[in-house]
Amino acid sequence: MPEIKKSSKPDLPLVFLKWLVTILSIVMVLGFLFLITILGIKISNFNTTPKNLTESPNREIVIPNGIIETIDIKNETLNIVVKVSASHLEILIMDLKDGKLLNQYSVKQKKSLYNK
Repeated sequence: MPEIKKSSKPDLPLVFLKWLVTILSIVMVLGFLFLITILGIKISNFNTTPKNLTESPNREIVIPNGIIETIDIKNETLNIVVKVSASHLEILIMDLKDGKLLNQYSVKQKKSLYNK
């Protein structure tokens, strides 16, 4: 019977695969820890956003030239509708607490062939 020789050194592909698995496992664990650290920092900084920016010293609100159609006060807001021309309206919405302009809309109507 032929003798089966046991080799004292392991196969090269097996050693390479063991090292590859070890290195990839370490890289995955370090990447996961890095991701958790970055997410933790982002979440902790999310609640510490700065308060309102400094208010601008200019509080002038320009109402366009035209005919004031309506002035309405509801829930501490002032709504003003100004008719600038026959087919153009300006709508201003202001907060009565601080006097700030919340929104300003410009509405232009086009002449319709159906509405004569």
